[in-house]
Parts: sequence; structure tokens; C-alpha cells
Amino acid sequence: MAQDWNPGGAPLGDPNQGIPVWQPPITSGAQVATVSPRWAMAVISVLCFWPLGIAACVFAAKVKPSLQVGDVATALRASSRVKTFFWISIAVLVVYVIIIAAASAHSSPGYSG
Repeated sequence: MAQDWNPGGAPLGDPNQGIPVWQPPITSGAQVATVSPRWAMAVISVLCFWPLGIAACVFAAKVKPSLQVGDVATALRASSRVKTFFWISIAVLVVYVIIIAAASAHSSPGYSG
């Protein structure tokens, strides 16, 4: 009866019989992708031009959940859109500053035009 019991799965008569054997965890072989959500760009976009900044924050928030379910393509697309909205909001801010500077130059008292 004692001979039938075989803890650890070692062959009968093995000197290591009864010692648990460590086995590495089984993985699916899938690599974990790292995609930056670009939160800094999203926050700066909010400060430059808030409508595009809010959209950038929404897309930045989509990156992590997409990676958790394994949808790397959606995470990459969302991260790319954050960068796009960032640069567009910077461009809008620059154009706005140029318009304000031009308007204030024309309304200064020394202007004779």
C-alpha cells in the first residue's frame, strides 16, 4: 500500500522520490507590448486648446485598457491620435497668438495706418 503512493511524480525507486519538483509557469508565448499613452501631451493639449485636449485625453485613456485585452493595434492607434491632437492644438495656439499679436499691433496708439 505504501508503495502505491508516489508524491512528486518521481519514478518508483528514485532517490528524489517525494520531493516536489519546481516547474516554470506555462505562458502562451505572447509578448507584452508597451505603448505610451502620452498623458503629458494630452494634458498640454488641454492647456493649449481644450476641445482637442479633451479628445486627446479620451484617446490616452484608451491605451491601457486596449493593451490589457491584447489589442495592440487599437492601443497604437489611440497613442498616435494623442500625438496628432497635441500637434494640432499647438498649431492652433500659435495661430491664436499670431492673431492676437497682429490685432494688438494694429490697435496701438502709435499706428498710423
